[in-house]
Amino acid sequence: MPQYCVYTVGHGSEDWDSFARRLGGFNIEILLDVRTYPYVESSWFNRDRLEGNSRKKGWEYLWLGGKLGPLTEEGRVDYLSKEREKRYQDGIVELMNMAAERNVCIMSSQLDPMQSHRHHLIAQTLMRHDIGVLHILDSGELQPAQADLFHGLPG
Repeated sequence: MPQYCVYTVGHGSEDWDSFARRLGGFNIEILLDVRTYPYVESSWFNRDRLEGNSRKKGWEYLWLGGKLGPLTEEGRVDYLSKEREKRYQDGIVELMNMAAERNVCIMSSQLDPMQSHRHHLIAQTLMRHDIGVLHILDSGELQPAQADLFHGLPG
């Protein structure tokens, strides 16, 4: 049985109101942005707009894409190497400390968690630390994260 759970969500091309409604029933306290590049021109998911809109909903917004984004220090997508980086490990500890006290939702851009490092990297790390991960799908339903074959879970 997990110690506690962390939510994940992707925004895709959804508008802010739909996105906020989708998260509304999960008592989110912290929206944790793990996108490497949190700025997209003329969009609600531009970091500054997202931070302001989140605050209006009563959510704290934090950007940890520098630590928990998908790219390695060399600028590659390599989840196994990324997991070994000190900066990633520090970000995971920061995330776990937050999530032990408050409801945290990890956000990236991909709607489908199976196309995102939220699932293939962060969720895999958290599950090995006995932390549950629930993906909020675009339908609003929850999907528990499962172990990836290349990561596996001990025991």
